[in-house]
Amino acid sequence: MTDLSMQPALEPASGLQEGAAAGRTLKQRLTYLAQHHSYAFAAILMVVLLAVTLLRDGSFSVADQLGIAAPMILAAMASAPSIIGRGFDLSVSPLLVFCGAVYVVWLAPHGLGGAIAVPIVLGIGTAAGLVTGLIITLLRIQPVVVTLGMYFALQGVNLLVAPNPTSVEGQDLWVYDLAGTIGPIPGAVFTIGIPLAIWYGLKRVPFRGLLYAVGSNDATAFSSGVNVTAVRVGSYALGGLFCGFGGLALTALVRSTNASTSTQYALIAIAAVVLGGTSLAGGRGGLIGPAFGAFSIFLLQNLLSSFEVNPAWLQIVYGAILILAVIIQGALVPEAGIGGLRVRRMPVLHRRRRRRDALELSSMDVAPVGAEDEAALLAPPPERRAEPKGALAQTWARLVAIQERFPLIQVVALVIVFVFGMITLPGLGSWVSIRSILVLAALIGLASCGQTLLILMGGFDLSVSGFIVAGGLMVTAVAQKYQWDFGWALLLTLLGAAILGGFAGYICHRFRINPLVVTLAMGSIAIGLVKVEIGEQANGYPPEWMTELAMPVTKTFGIGIPPSVAIWVLVIVLFALFLHRTRWGRALFATGANPRAADNALVNTRRVWMVAFAFSAVASCLVGILIGGFAGQVVDTGGDAYLFQSVVAVIVGGTIFGGPGDYTRTAVGALFITVLITVLIGHGASKAVEFIVYGGIILVAVAIYGRERRLRDRV
Repeated sequence: MTDLSMQPALEPASGLQEGAAAGRTLKQRLTYLAQHHSYAFAAILMVVLLAVTLLRDGSFSVADQLGIAAPMILAAMASAPSIIGRGFDLSVSPLLVFCGAVYVVWLAPHGLGGAIAVPIVLGIGTAAGLVTGLIITLLRIQPVVVTLGMYFALQGVNLLVAPNPTSVEGQDLWVYDLAGTIGPIPGAVFTIGIPLAIWYGLKRVPFRGLLYAVGSNDATAFSSGVNVTAVRVGSYALGGLFCGFGGLALTALVRSTNASTSTQYALIAIAAVVLGGTSLAGGRGGLIGPAFGAFSIFLLQNLLSSFEVNPAWLQIVYGAILILAVIIQGALVPEAGIGGLRVRRMPVLHRRRRRRDALELSSMDVAPVGAEDEAALLAPPPERRAEPKGALAQTWARLVAIQERFPLIQVVALVIVFVFGMITLPGLGSWVSIRSILVLAALIGLASCGQTLLILMGGFDLSVSGFIVAGGLMVTAVAQKYQWDFGWALLLTLLGAAILGGFAGYICHRFRINPLVVTLAMGSIAIGLVKVEIGEQANGYPPEWMTELAMPVTKTFGIGIPPSVAIWVLVIVLFALFLHRTRWGRALFATGANPRAADNALVNTRRVWMVAFAFSAVASCLVGILIGGFAGQVVDTGGDAYLFQSVVAVIVGGTIFGGPGDYTRTAVGALFITVLITVLIGHGASKAVEFIVYGGIILVAVAIYGRERRLRDRV
């Protein structure tokens, strides 16, 4: 039974500690401020931006602007509880839009638009969060993967509920006042203030303190008798409740619903949470910081617009502020990062020994560092290990062993779907259709190259879409503007991508920062820099040879295989050799399996991170060139589809965070999702069904082979 007398110690700060802060150095004071008042940076930034805005615009109304910013603020606040509990929620934005769509499409037109709508909308948001939390905890699936699946599923549901922009016409509903005033009180006071009141009310009960305990160390909390499952499920349900408030605020603001806005707040919410000082490692933060962070982003957008600054600069400034925030957080509060081991600085005399030992390690045909040791500890002694009895048990054991080495399930599923398509869709089995499928799969597979490496290391790359667009625009629009030769434009593009990507890897490793945030910022900076150079022209038009390179009808050296497919096959072979036959490949597996063990085995984990991130950026730029040729035009949103498709391909292929896995599995995953979506579209499936299928196959795939160990087993 939980000892509730421990509760006060679980909250982040105390008055006694504040009194002891006197007489410290400047760095110690800053560290104390960051540790015990995590929202300080966001608060200072918000005050500065608000002061500049008021000086710039004397008619600026804080009440009105709060109503406009309320959905963004509530999306950030909804993301915070799960992150504090060492979880993650990518599904906040589509859930928020879904809650608003329920009110506009179902409730208000049927006479339920009054006060009765409030508990219904809030209950729907809470129930959705509850389902997400139950899937994560009961099936033991990583939160990022589950919420990514829910992200796709809810996006599809929104398209089913409101395929076109829908508004409630001819009705003056009370909910509209939430974006204005209710009497003398701004409506945003209710939509933002009630969640804050709920959060601070939870301080009076055990839940909030237990949430901090679980976020700090779930194994220790479990050993102390805390019901970790209930606390984590409660955190997602609480986030869903706040999404309900966000849905009401969004409906009040736009007075309609539109499924195309489902992803509007997805990445901004994450940025606001980090800007507000909430640690992605869990155990720190609150709701005030994310609210300040979201309002700061809103003020920054408005301020740059008022100065008539090129919108591209907003992306650069936004990315730079985000990186600055996470560096400050990582430098002053080391435990706020990903929990990796800082690389020890080795004396010069030991560097030669390090290289010699690393060469010896690379010559050993072993599994990633730490994997065999853990397996040996968990497995029963050889003499006690029960052998499978019977032909059926032995066959099953052989299939399991094969699946561990090869993506057997994925290949079987691919064959079944393709055969079904050939039977039900005439012409799908023709070489023309197969070439088109292979080209589409090749683009997804090539976009997944860097994503595979980062997921093998336990990371996640949100900069894929940014570098895809930046690479395509650099060799088309920028090169045409300055009359650059393609070779020089390509060289400059790859060099810039390698620098930005390597810097992102250095920041993540040096300050132990979650790659989600840094890669999001770097992608924003990359595309912002390119669009600043382009000026008013936001699109690029590839030359004819680039289009022919990506088209399905083009041959490779006279052979009827499209060049993009031939490139993909070559990449698959090179990846197989790199990951399994080189020292760098083994070092990458070791870093993903156990960073601490890899560092003790003299693997330069920081260098591995920098090279992997640089490669991901360079690969994304090269893929952007192919995608631009395939589409016939490079647009600033052309990489968005490939960002999450790359993650789906990696996960469905069988590669999980921190390994095991390889690029061959990713290639099979890319083929599978391409064939599946092609068959669904051939049978008349809408975009909504496509998104729901994406979400479903992610959850099913990870539930089969990506489940984590139970807490009681870890303890």
